[in-house]
Amino acid sequence: MSPLELCRQAQSLGLRLEPAGDKLAVFPKGKCPPGFADVLRAHKPQLLSWLEGRTAGLPPDQAPWLHVARQVLAGEFEGADRSTVQSLVIGLRSIRHSDCQRALERLVVHKATG
Repeated sequence: MSPLELCRQAQSLGLRLEPAGDKLAVFPKGKCPPGFADVLRAHKPQLLSWLEGRTAGLPPDQAPWLHVARQVLAGEFEGADRSTVQSLVIGLRSIRHSDCQRALERLVVHKATG
């Protein structure tokens, strides 16, 4: 389920989702059905990145890259093959967000040394 679909489902339940640092805030507090809360927990990193991207004014096609950038920064692509690294560079290079730019720098260093 995409972050947009989750936000729409939350809205249909009368809920609002907001990023709160590394937490996902749900309003009104205590009104989230337990099953949906489990779904939100399972998709929390993607939701937070998407919501932050929306807040930062990124277009919908760029917002999901925040999650990818954070994966790069966390080292989840260490040892990735050259083709994967090149694909990440292509995806991140036009996004004007500090996390995306730092991830791009890390990938360029990796590409030069790998």
